[in-house]
Amino acid sequence: MYQFTLQDDSLGGRIGFAVDGTTLRVRDALEGEELLLYADREPDPRPALPELFPFPVDRAVSFDAESLSIPAYASVSVREVGGEFVAQLDDPMELPRGSYCVDVNGVTKVLIRVTDVEMETTGAAGSGPVELRFDRPRTVTVGARSLHSRPEATITVPDDPTALASAVSVLGSSIKEFSPERSWPTLRGYPPRIERGSALDIPSPLVEPDTGVEVVVRPTYADVYRLSTLAYYLGARMVTGNAPAIRLDTGYVESLPTDGVALEERSEALLRTWFFLDTLARTEGYVPSDRYEYEQVGPELPFYPPNLADRPMSERLMEYLEVDPETVAPYMPDWPTKAVLRPVPEAAELLPHLAHVLAPVRVRGSADPAVDAPVALATSPRFAPERGVPNPDDDPLPAGTSVLTPTAYENRLRRATTSRGEVRVVAIVDAAERAAALRRALSQPAVPGGVGSWDVLERPDSETVESVLSDPDVDIAYCELPIDGGRVVAADGFVSIDGLDNAPEMVVFAGTDDIEIARSAVANSGLSAAVAGGIQPPVQIRGLVGLLAAGMPVAASLSLSEYSEQTAVRLVGDPGTTLASNNGMAVTVGTVRSRTPDEHQFEYESVLSLSVPMGYEYTLLFPRDNRHSELIGRTQVDGSVLNSAQVVELSEQSDSILRLNGSFVFRNDGLTEAQVEESARRALARNAETDDPANARSDTQPEQPHGDR
Repeated sequence: MYQFTLQDDSLGGRIGFAVDGTTLRVRDALEGEELLLYADREPDPRPALPELFPFPVDRAVSFDAESLSIPAYASVSVREVGGEFVAQLDDPMELPRGSYCVDVNGVTKVLIRVTDVEMETTGAAGSGPVELRFDRPRTVTVGARSLHSRPEATITVPDDPTALASAVSVLGSSIKEFSPERSWPTLRGYPPRIERGSALDIPSPLVEPDTGVEVVVRPTYADVYRLSTLAYYLGARMVTGNAPAIRLDTGYVESLPTDGVALEERSEALLRTWFFLDTLARTEGYVPSDRYEYEQVGPELPFYPPNLADRPMSERLMEYLEVDPETVAPYMPDWPTKAVLRPVPEAAELLPHLAHVLAPVRVRGSADPAVDAPVALATSPRFAPERGVPNPDDDPLPAGTSVLTPTAYENRLRRATTSRGEVRVVAIVDAAERAAALRRALSQPAVPGGVGSWDVLERPDSETVESVLSDPDVDIAYCELPIDGGRVVAADGFVSIDGLDNAPEMVVFAGTDDIEIARSAVANSGLSAAVAGGIQPPVQIRGLVGLLAAGMPVAASLSLSEYSEQTAVRLVGDPGTTLASNNGMAVTVGTVRSRTPDEHQFEYESVLSLSVPMGYEYTLLFPRDNRHSELIGRTQVDGSVLNSAQVVELSEQSDSILRLNGSFVFRNDGLTEAQVEESARRALARNAETDDPANARSDTQPEQPHGDR
């Protein structure tokens, strides 16, 4: 094999190229993946300019070829050489003479540029390769960009806020460009890690972005933390000074509050407003879109956002400052994660992970905490809405709170994500009756579609319990055994969680408030763990398992299943953690409330997560086609009224979950029109009882189809 790799330290070696016979191997070094291109002859690659492409690439090479074959891909589309969309390659096509850029999404991002050519292509509808055939041998230029879903390097920082400010200044090195297109998650990358050490060490591939923006902080951990995510998104240099501010290279200075709470509120408002306006400014950019939010907000703006797309950042921000944050706030998705950090150096290691999901940061708690007190917490609007800002000094921690640890994020970077449909579930319970009830709930009317295998263990011995809680192939472990002093009480003794290796992706410990046992599970390589103060009805457990297995993040799964509404739940790990891959797509929940037995009101919501972060758009194609696209992460009252047949069709959609009159219906459940109408009659009767003060009940009480409470 002939190895050909461009050397450029400023790019950090993210992409490499190798030739093996007639195969060009495009290697994404950060992801450890290769995308193959088969040529009709052995390529002789030579360096090419990344600027030749309409979208950012890390590296590029050119060679001569008359045809190329793409054997593995997620999607392939054709654009004009300037980036204008031509067609999705779902069917064979003949393209007239022109200059084209073929956009390949796969294990890495590849762009294939060829000019002055007639091109024939095969389609991507089948399982075979996509073929590109040119009318004659042409110079082909291949550019590639790392998916960059993990940190490229590690910055070492001493316990000094000023040094930390220097480290924050290079977090934006992962962002591919600083036009409004950076609001797309795929162009932001994963910021470099931060670790504590004896001296500041910023590896040579990492450089401060040149955006003309500075964020001024006082030399305190509190100031650095509160402004870190905003500085990352702006690609700003963070410097220390006497008063917080944002300086633009136009000479304008935006003063920021000196009060800590006011500072974090202003920082969040600016991040929300500028990010949202960037998503509007990009609507005529790389991925043209017709946005729902644009129709709502556009008339209120003093400018036409796409006209700002090519302006320098400082000029664009000055225009954005003319917009009242309250104008855009109703149309911006809620942050899936909001962080609360102590003003201590230990919290610095969390900053890159929080910046990656654009999490606003608040600062609370003592700088001299008690031993084993959490360094950082998080909230999620779907988990603990409107409960205020928790304090790491709270004892006990408020329900609906997540404990953040760097270990949980690092475990996620190390572990492969289970594919939807292959999720393994194991439940451990303490009584035969309870085991039978759970088995019925998990299997009737069918096992939730995302679950590949499941088991319910009744009164297992300590060896079995230890085996389950140290099995990395278990995705969801649900444990109802008693907890005593941080140990699980098995049939023949105790099992200590401390020191076990290779924990399941997620463990739910039911019937305990001991957050330390959840922290131990994550320390043992778990992604997330929860403690729940009570034992819940099987219907809630089935809903929780089904949502997690469908790719829903943990906090949203706990909330939507009403599991966390029935008992106090606390998490360890980011609330946006997902356990199952949904092919990079957000999970959509369609909520249906019956107005008559055959008329059903419809609304829907899409859910952000660590796997689908802020900035993605989607278009809802059912029940109505040709809708505007919208940002993922909002709830919409659609206004549609569905008949029972349409509700059944909705339940069969592969990328959505149906919530019918308070009960989840999963795709495998085989919903029928008769069942929809029976659900409607029960819901309408329940609502009639609720209207009578003598019989008041919750109109969202989920049905239990199998009689197990």
